[in-house]
Amino acid sequence: MTLTALKISHLEQLNSKIFALLSTLFSRLKIKHLIKQIGINQT
Repeated sequence: MTLTALKISHLEQLNSKIFALLSTLFSRLKIKHLIKQIGINQT
């Protein structure tokens, strides 16, 4: 594997990890928003 291919592969892995993290955070924020909408407060 060439150095360029290795870098691209590493970037793709990093990108997918970041995307997974963002989608997890986004779904948590949506859940928190929905909880506030229906009037349940977490302490």
